[in-house]
Amino acid sequence: MVDKSRASRSKYSYNTIFSDICKTRFNNMVVKFFLNTILLQAIFLTFISKRNSSFTQGIFLLFPKYLSLYSVAIGLIITRKNFLHIQSLGYSSTITQVLGQLCSFKAVAYTVTFTISSILISSAISDNFLLRAATVSNVQYYRVFTWILIPATYTVQHLVFDADKLVFGIDSEVQAPQEFIVTRIPKTLAKSAILSAMVHIVSPVLFFAIGWPMFLSFGGSIQFFLLSFFVFFQIEIINVAFNAHMSIGCLHKGKPISSLSPTPIETLLSGLASKRPFTKFTAFQELSYRATSGDISLRVPIYSAEYKSTNLWPGILRECTSVIETSNNSVSQYLKTLENTLSKNAKSHAGHRHRDANNDTGYLFGNTPSAVGNDGESAFYNTGMMNNNETSSFLGTQRLQLHEDDIMLNTARRNARNSHAQASEYVTPGEIDSSRIYNDMIVTREPKVVVMAKALLEKAKKYTWSLFFVPNARKPETQQLSLLELWSLSKDRQAEKLVPLAVCHMESVISLMGFLTRAIDESPRGSVVASVGEVLKHLERSVAILGRYSDWQPEGSKKSGAGEQASKPTDVVSLLYEISISAFLEIVLKYNDLLNTVYLDDDVVKLSKWVLDTVAQE
Repeated sequence: MVDKSRASRSKYSYNTIFSDICKTRFNNMVVKFFLNTILLQAIFLTFISKRNSSFTQGIFLLFPKYLSLYSVAIGLIITRKNFLHIQSLGYSSTITQVLGQLCSFKAVAYTVTFTISSILISSAISDNFLLRAATVSNVQYYRVFTWILIPATYTVQHLVFDADKLVFGIDSEVQAPQEFIVTRIPKTLAKSAILSAMVHIVSPVLFFAIGWPMFLSFGGSIQFFLLSFFVFFQIEIINVAFNAHMSIGCLHKGKPISSLSPTPIETLLSGLASKRPFTKFTAFQELSYRATSGDISLRVPIYSAEYKSTNLWPGILRECTSVIETSNNSVSQYLKTLENTLSKNAKSHAGHRHRDANNDTGYLFGNTPSAVGNDGESAFYNTGMMNNNETSSFLGTQRLQLHEDDIMLNTARRNARNSHAQASEYVTPGEIDSSRIYNDMIVTREPKVVVMAKALLEKAKKYTWSLFFVPNARKPETQQLSLLELWSLSKDRQAEKLVPLAVCHMESVISLMGFLTRAIDESPRGSVVASVGEVLKHLERSVAILGRYSDWQPEGSKKSGAGEQASKPTDVVSLLYEISISAFLEIVLKYNDLLNTVYLDDDVVKLSKWVLDTVAQE
């Protein structure tokens, strides 16, 4: 009986159902899409080449052309399937990513795949461009282009830019493959033209190295450019089609994936806890879709479970906060490592005294008149945030739109962490302001050569010391950055390394915000509403930790002046900070009248006071 129960749970696990759906999508791509599109391509190539051969010969050449192009598609998508991923690779700089990608087994696999693809595609179209008046030199140049230059160029750019990664954005739960492909055709054409131009720029160097004439004739250059363009376009459109079918989203035939199970929310919860990144992210996609959809029936199973023997919301909340805290801890640890590496001689005293945030008379929350303008709209409405009244107006009509051009107030966005820190602690005269260490001490005034020399000397000293003395296990050494990481600090790359599954963090925040802002009207006495204090606590910690990383400006990066408008975030950690503080604001505005009856941490109260004061001032 137990074995049957386990088998049933395994059968209806989110990973099992999602794997079956991925196989279906893969088969549809192979059978339906490529079978039809490549047949049309083969017919078109046969038609435009019929002046070089009779109609009968063209008919006999149709099948080899089709077989070559279809074999290319199958080989490429199988290779892509083996290296597909959604998490970041974990390289902290561009240098390490280039070296790591090019010196790997994946580079060998893609070199072989793209070389075979280039040869097969070229053979299918060669009679259209090159071999009408075949000469020995034309054949030699043709082989160099198709066997070396074209596959090498595409392999390098594919690996360096990590084209195997599926990129998802906010509101990407549903994505039709046809629309995905059509919208990217102009970019595909432009990319193919650029890569063809790069091949022609590099080719004279290679021809010179092997002792051939460096430059082709004008007619030959045009023919080889067209050949390169078609090969690049064919490979690129296959990659685009693969991305389109593998990133359709969390819906299958218009319904959430978990709805295929007799216990959808339990199945969804198994997906949230999955160890497989693609499965885990898709489950969080569905959770976000359920949380922000205008269809209340998608959330009823979570609400109704409260009145049964099982309450599933604590499990959902646990998985969401676990993802958030994992990111927070990773970023916090890195900031400590930065401080230890680049400002290890700075001694910071830990004397802080907290300010009582509740010494004002009256209630902190429930101040709707000051937070909402005369026209009944929140001051954040004009900057892309929804107001308190509008939050209840769209509940049954449309999806929740969170991320737009400006999430935070442009004039106060970068002051959030400073204001929050000032409300939390004082620093006595003579002490080092720890909030400034990351900008003042990390952006060292010493040349990089001096910094590296000191680091090398320190490492040599520790290594020599370790040869004669056993390190004390009770006093572990403080973690520091490696020399390569120190030399090539990149905020964007490091952010991806710290939060490799930033999309899961993003969907977690959106899900929590969506459930809380809707549950107050749809299930006001349920456990979702009761968890508002815990959710705000985790969001406040994200604002504090991720905000410190967002404020960090590595040496050489552009830093806006005091009077300049803050630029939009480019790294994933800064984007997660923006989303976190936006969600925090939405929840505080929605629960403004109820938070006086909820226990909140002191830091949550202080940040809530700040966001309400900011709204009132605007």
